[in-house]
Formats: sequence, structure tokens, C-alpha cells
Amino acid sequence: MSLVILSNDAKEQTDLVSSVQSIYKPWSFRNSLSSTMEIPANAQIALTSAKISLDGQISLAAGEKLLYVYIGRVLTGDQTIQNSNSYPIKVKLFEDQPGVVVTDTKGLADETQRALNKFITHPHYAKRSVVTTNRNATTGEFEGYKFELKQTNSSEGLLPSAVGSVDMIAASRDIFSLRARATPLLRRYTITASANNGVTLTPLANNVFTNHLIATTFEPTIDTPPISLTAGSVTFDLSKCIGNTGGQGAPNLNSDFICGLSRYCTQGQRTANNRPGPRFYYWGHSAHSSPGQPMNKIGRCFADFVLVNSSGELRLYDTATYGVAARQGAGGNRRSPRWREIDYTQGGTNAAPFNTLYNTTQNNGRFEKVKFTTTGEQIKIELIDNQGNSSTLYSYSQLRRDGVTPRLLGENFKPIDQNCESLVPVMGLYIEELAGGGNAPQDYSITLERYTCIDLTDLPNVVYTTDLATYEADPVNTIIPWFNRVEQELGVQSSTIIKSIDNRALRLTDPPYGGMSVNDQFTGCWQPVILTSPSRIYAHAQGANTMRLYGFSELNGIAAGIPPWVDEGEDADLQFVYSLISAEIPTALSSKSIFVRVDNFNQTSTNAANGNKSGIIAHLPRFDGQQQTGRLFFEPKNLIYLDLNNPAPMKINSFDISFVYSDETYCSSLVGSSIVTLHIREKGQTN
Repeated sequence: MSLVILSNDAKEQTDLVSSVQSIYKPWSFRNSLSSTMEIPANAQIALTSAKISLDGQISLAAGEKLLYVYIGRVLTGDQTIQNSNSYPIKVKLFEDQPGVVVTDTKGLADETQRALNKFITHPHYAKRSVVTTNRNATTGEFEGYKFELKQTNSSEGLLPSAVGSVDMIAASRDIFSLRARATPLLRRYTITASANNGVTLTPLANNVFTNHLIATTFEPTIDTPPISLTAGSVTFDLSKCIGNTGGQGAPNLNSDFICGLSRYCTQGQRTANNRPGPRFYYWGHSAHSSPGQPMNKIGRCFADFVLVNSSGELRLYDTATYGVAARQGAGGNRRSPRWREIDYTQGGTNAAPFNTLYNTTQNNGRFEKVKFTTTGEQIKIELIDNQGNSSTLYSYSQLRRDGVTPRLLGENFKPIDQNCESLVPVMGLYIEELAGGGNAPQDYSITLERYTCIDLTDLPNVVYTTDLATYEADPVNTIIPWFNRVEQELGVQSSTIIKSIDNRALRLTDPPYGGMSVNDQFTGCWQPVILTSPSRIYAHAQGANTMRLYGFSELNGIAAGIPPWVDEGEDADLQFVYSLISAEIPTALSSKSIFVRVDNFNQTSTNAANGNKSGIIAHLPRFDGQQQTGRLFFEPKNLIYLDLNNPAPMKINSFDISFVYSDETYCSSLVGSSIVTLHIREKGQTN
């Protein structure tokens, strides 16, 4: 007669060694003996007790299982979504399983992490979410979930023609004419690697002076990441289109051009009118004193933030709604976004030479480059002269240069909102009617010299795409900008969502546009908010139904701000971590019966549920009034002995124990330490 005590973790430690050592899992483990044990002939075995820690099961009802993630400024007081530049992102759990879904706590954590990494596409958060089960440090018991949303501030400076960056050349395309893009003979320009490792757009030498000549570096299926919004930048060389840059042998060239940053549109106006732009974008007029003048010349283009040389004057434009400040006589829907001129003469940070529209035909500052820098919701534009010195043409400020007078609506760019969180460079020339003066078409050019984009080196094999079908085919290894996904997924309905952000952006005067925060270099205007129930403040979270699932009832389903979020600072991967833990322990149920099986002996039972012989020796029943999950102790009142079918004494050196369901699959919802005691006796003995 022997009593045998078995455990997957002899010291009952809390580091859950069973999760990483295959033979010591809490649901299947082996105990090896230091010396051989002899079991007498005709022996029997019975379970005397068992202790387990059970996470339990989670049953999710049929229909959509939804939460929303909002990344933006945390709203307080009487603020509403109208005080934000962001929109809640719908996150679908088990989206390919419309019926009832049964899982366990780890399964829900894994699925939540998968869904967050699919649907969160903010360039500084994409593919960086981690969701784990939160456990008691002493007992290892389940206490809820831990969400970690990581913000990367790392960026990569690309020399576009360098090895590994050649896709930027392949991706550069005419964004106006589908015919020109499909028929190279009609394109009449070329984009090539330049001598200084840039990408240069140059008209072809075919004696035809080309108009409507503009290109972007972001095409569907091309993995050019968007600009980093944490001091990312793009620099354009204008020396062959701004004119009079000074110095011996310097060019004397001046042409209308455009350069800057924009989201990339694949639907909307492109489909209807063979040109890029959201469905609701209004092409007819701009805020320019002569409506359509640079726009008609450069192709009536759509772009978000641009510097334009128009008839020898530098002008700034963004694409935004006029709101209540609609230009009289502009026509069309005044609340539809369109090109809007930004008056840098009053709103800029410098006096002369930018106290009037800068004259590029004289170019007294000898400028030959322009640099756009993005930080959070803010943009800065600098002109660089032929000595490398920088002068600020525009930077965000709530005040004019006098430091007292508030800037007017048209004296600040719109903020970089959620529609524009994935910006890419655009550039173009208009050289029609510039023949003469000894200049040939190929003498004019504009060069994208350097581009600082999101660094994806910590995400192996992950690429950007603007094509929804490509993204849906491989959401693990692709990122699609939020704007492109909504635009293609919702079709005409997307206009309501996208336009609501464009229309509210310019009303933001308080709080100011967000930049980098002072703590840990987090970009504070991108704080995460998890919505597991509908929200009056954040709105647009219809159908959110996971509040109790994640243990957020005490928060009314809305986790916003610090606390409950915790700023954990920089991790080992140089990412900044926001973490969130369940406010209370979510309820899980034990809906399946658990059995104990001995795998390396000769006892047999019959499992009629699957019609086979089995090594099961006992059932662990659930009793009324007993807790259903957590630490559970079982001690059968009546021991059931099974024959070991050994006619002779048997020497053994190990015990293999499993906890299984009635279908003999492992009870993988067990965690921590499991303990089993067995009684072995000779047949016929009564104790």
C-alpha cells in the first residue's frame, strides 16, 4: 500500500514554470523518481485528492463582439468628441465566428491582441499591442487582463535611392491621370535616382512642355511607410525650379511647383473623375484671391499640406473645411474641404523676408531647399539657403509673431488629425509656356532629397499598403492607413466619418495642437482610450459590448487617462508603454467537467463519450455552492479503485498525469501548480 504525491511544480512557485516547460504543464506533467518503485502484483489505483487552479471558460454570445480604441487627446470636463482630432476605431473579436464562441482567458487575451494589432493602424502604435492575463504574484490566479499599447518614436532616415529604399522610386507615380499612369508614353516625365541619393522628378526632353505633373511616393502594394510624426521630416531640393539661387554657374530657373505632405487617396474622386481626393472634396474653388489659379495650373490637385510656387510667389495651402469662414462667392458646399490658403505673412515666426509673400523670381534669401517637419499634430516649414542656413517660413503657434494677437483661422495649418496620420511626400511641376531663355524641359526638376519615415525594423516582414484587399489577405504582415481602410471598407458611408473629422479640426483653439509631452517623450495628443461600452463623450462606439468581459464595469466601460492607464516609460525595445489592468476580476465559468488520467499505467476505463478505452481514473465534480474558478480542491468521499492489470510485480520510475475533458483533450485552462495524490494497493485490501 502506497500514497503517491504528484505535482507539476514541487515548490509550488509562482513563476508558472509549467507554461514554458513542456513536461510540467499544469494540465499534463511527469514526475520522475530518484529510485525505482515496485508495485505489487494485482495492484489497484485510486485518486484520493486533487488541487488545481482553473481559469474557467468564457462564452461569447452570437453576433459581433466589439470594443473600440480611441487614440487622441483625453477628453475631460464638458469636452466631447468635437474637441478632438480623432475618431474611435472599431475592433472586432472573433470576426470570422459569428456564432457563440467558447474560449478561455488566455484565448481571449490572444484574440484581443490579434484584433488590436489588426485594427489599430496609427503609425506609431500599429502592430505593437500586447494583451496578457494578469495573475496574482503569490498564487498565480487569474485577476483580469493587462493591455499594453506601445508607442514608438523611432524613425528611419531614407536616402530614397539607397539600397533597400529603391521602392520609393518605383512607387512614385503621377497622381492625376490614370491614363498617364497606365501608359508611360503619355506620362512625359521621369522619376529617377539623383546624384545626391534623392528621387528627382524631371520632364522628358520631348519638346512638349508638360502640365499636371505631380507625383507621390505612396502607391498601393508599395511598402513606403508614412512620415514619422515624432520629428519626422522631408526635404525637397528646389534649386532647379525656384530660380536665382545665386553663385557662379547657379541656375536661373523658375517654374510653378508644389511640394509637401498628403494622405493618399485610392477611392472617391479618383474613381469618379480620374483624379485623387476624398469623395466629398470640393474641386471648384479655393481661398486663393483668384479661385483655382494655382490649382488649375497644377492640376486641380488634392493634397493636405503643401508649399506652392505660383507665378513667382510662395504660398502655403492645406485642405480643410471653411466652416463659418467660407469665402463669399466660392460656390459649392462651403463645408466641404478644399484648398485653403495659410497666411504666413502674419502667422509666421519670422519678419522679413516673410512679412510679405516671398518673391521667388528675385529669391533674395538664396533659398534652394524646403524642409517639412512633423511633430504630433504640428507642422513646421523651413527654407534652407545655399549655405545650409535655415529660416522658418511657418511653425504652429496660437499667437502671431507679435506674441500677443491670436492667430486667425487662416494663419495656422489644420492639425494633423486622424485622417492625416499617415502622410507621404508629394511633389510636382508645371512648366507649360516656359519655353525660351535657353532652358529645355529637362532643365527643370524637383528632388525629394531625404525622407524620415516610421521605422519598421522592429516589425520584420511588415509592410504598408493602401489597398484594402491586400491588407485583408494578410493583416498580420500589412498595415493600412486608417483613412484608406475606412474609405474602401465603408464606401459612400465613409464620407460621414472622414468629413466629421475634417470639419471639426479647425475649431480647435483650446486645447492647442499637441506635440511631444515632457514626460518620457510620449506624444501626449495620442493617448489611448479603450471603450468597452457606448460613450456619450467619445461617441461613435455603437455596439461596444465587452465591458464585463474585460472587467471594466467599475470604469463604466471607459478606460481613459492616467489613471487607470499607467505610463510605464521606455521599454527594452525603445518603445513607450501605456498599460491598463482590469478594474475588477472578470467572471469566468467552469462549464466542462474535468477528469484525471494516468497515462503510463495499464489501468483501463471506458469513455463512452468518444467510444474508446481510456486511462481516466477519476472525475472532478463541481458541487453546488463551490466556487467555479480559481483554486479548487477535490477529495472524493468514496474511492474508486481501478485494476492496474499487472499479474507480476511492476517496477516504475515515473508517473505521467493529465487533466482532460470528456473528449480526452487537455484542460488547458489550468494554470499555476496542480497537485494529485494517488493511493496504490494490492487487490483485495480494504485500506
